[in-house]
Amino acid sequence: MGTDGRRLVLGAAVGFRVSQVRIFIESLRASGYGGDVLMLVGPFQWRLCAYLRRHGVRTISTWSTRKLHGPIHAYRFEKFAKLVRAAQGRYDYVLISDVRDVFFQRHPFEGIITPECRFYLEGAPWTFATEPVNRRWAKMFLSPADFQRISTCRISCCGVVVGGTGPMTAYLERMAADLHALPLRLRREGGADTIFHNWIACVRREVDLTIVENNLHVATLGIEPTSSYTIGSDQCVVTADGRAPAICHQYDRVPHILKAVEARFAPTLPSPPCAGG
Repeated sequence: MGTDGRRLVLGAAVGFRVSQVRIFIESLRASGYGGDVLMLVGPFQWRLCAYLRRHGVRTISTWSTRKLHGPIHAYRFEKFAKLVRAAQGRYDYVLISDVRDVFFQRHPFEGIITPECRFYLEGAPWTFATEPVNRRWAKMFLSPADFQRISTCRISCCGVVVGGTGPMTAYLERMAADLHALPLRLRREGGADTIFHNWIACVRREVDLTIVENNLHVATLGIEPTSSYTIGSDQCVVTADGRAPAICHQYDRVPHILKAVEARFAPTLPSPPCAGG
């Protein structure tokens, strides 16, 4: 396991089927990552828990309801904050990730040797003023004055964040506090996690962080042109400039990429890691 013994990957699969988790888990293990993986699951997901145990994943039973806690993809930050705070002496680096639409092409901690949180940008040239979905969320959760402050910022995705345990604890606790402070009627809406993540990145800057361009370590495909990505001869996702990012997010939004990834990680086929980008 080597240095992976001091690393942790965190995800949330509450309400997910094995088929929605399998590519994430199997690509993670195929990348060579041998460290701990912790997954939030619902209290009655026995089949999923059995599958995860076979792949060396520990599960934490998590009860949540949108009416009280908001969407699980936002509420998870409160759970993650407590877990990482309690584990500060156990791990040096932590990666939190979406699960259903993320897969790994190389080791997820490759090149991560300094402790600051990495905030990964989405596609250029979109900003909160110009991208319709993110603009709607920003106007929902921010005051008009605060929307103006964030409107010219590029969009950073909160679906994948990685860093040292100390900075990640500070980040997660800030996110958890902001999300928990929302009135219930807003807490039930989607998108708050993205907005508060970007508020930290663009305005507060109170967490030790660095902002990383899209398609380097992480490729977030959702708002990039579909022509930005091809499938290489090794069946890996390749960017227009020939890179194979270690982590691919929102791959299910690009039909030709989704088809290739599902074929590559078909249940009976092995999935070797990709060459470096």
